[in-house]
Amino acid sequence: MLKGKDAKQLVFLELILFGIALIVGFLFYKFIDHQYKKEFVKSNGYMISALLKKHPELEDEVITSILSGQGSFEEGKAILEKYGLDESGTLDYLEHFHNLQTEIIIMTFLIITSIFILLSFFYWRFLYVQNRQLNSLSEYMGQVLNGKYNLDVKDYEEGNISTLKNDVYKLTVKLKEGRDQSLQDKKELEQILSDISHQIRTPLTSMYVINDLLSKDDIDPKTKQQFLEKDRIQLERIEWLVTTLLKMSRLDSGSVKLNLEQTNVVSVLEEALEPLQIPMELKGIQVRFERKKKIMVLLDAHWTVEVFVNVLKNAYEHTNEGGEITIEIIDNPLYTEVSIHDTGTGIKKEELPHIFERFYTGSSNKESIGVGLNMAKKVMEKQNGEIYATSIEGEGTTFFIKFYKNMI
Repeated sequence: MLKGKDAKQLVFLELILFGIALIVGFLFYKFIDHQYKKEFVKSNGYMISALLKKHPELEDEVITSILSGQGSFEEGKAILEKYGLDESGTLDYLEHFHNLQTEIIIMTFLIITSIFILLSFFYWRFLYVQNRQLNSLSEYMGQVLNGKYNLDVKDYEEGNISTLKNDVYKLTVKLKEGRDQSLQDKKELEQILSDISHQIRTPLTSMYVINDLLSKDDIDPKTKQQFLEKDRIQLERIEWLVTTLLKMSRLDSGSVKLNLEQTNVVSVLEEALEPLQIPMELKGIQVRFERKKKIMVLLDAHWTVEVFVNVLKNAYEHTNEGGEITIEIIDNPLYTEVSIHDTGTGIKKEELPHIFERFYTGSSNKESIGVGLNMAKKVMEKQNGEIYATSIEGEGTTFFIKFYKNMI
């Protein structure tokens, strides 16, 4: 179905042709009317002239009879048929009527031919314009396929071709965005692989050194045991790094579907604290956490445990021996907020905006790999929450994990 400008153009052309046909038809009618009147007068002139040559004294009587309509048509028709002049043969015998017939045929042919030529012209003109636009669109698509996305084929007119141009332009924009995103993803992947390589190389280098030392024969059992413990720590570090990166890759690829359920956030915090209790006790860190009644929050329990573990681990790593970690929960009609405050070294003001970036380690803890907080941020974003931190250098840091209500 044609629509828009195309339909308007065709309707406009049809109206023009209809108007031309009306004008030509009117002129043709006036011409035929004039010719018939002319031939009628000529025919009657011949008959009257022939009659009055023999009977000139009847001129007044004949003219008066013709103008007044006297006489019998049937009697006149019978007389003419007597001499072979009837409806079927009169025009063939009367030369002037034969000429009129020829003129009518010629005029009819000219009118039909003219209308056909006009229709053909407008039709081929329409096809030419359409074909030129399609060729232009085809060239544009060829350039897009060759990677030239900076062209603009938008068309602000109406019509099928214009609609097609705009759709092609939208497709081009999508392709360009996809290409740009692919290039960006490629750069990020290269950066991630570089960072992973760097992060794994450090413990591996340490392990190579330890293994070289362990291979010596004169090493005493106590030193050997210390080296083996350090080796185990580096292996655990590599295992944790690989495991965490696999989790983050699942989050980045969108393959993770969070299972959001009403869950007691206190229980989730207790589960996150469990693997860190012994290390905190050995370091002399006191955990202040007032176990309240059930506070139900819409969340994914498994991934939210990962969030709390990474935040608590960060607090543990930055808190000196004998320090404190305080956990508080605020629940109101708008959101549920968990705050985790430590009395550690704090974070420098210029470093605070970057702590959730992947592989960002900062200057206070060179042992950190810099992926845990990044993963925590991704998980919170996926369940319509947020995580942020405030810190005073030398006094401590507070992380806020906020779950909004009625937003899922």
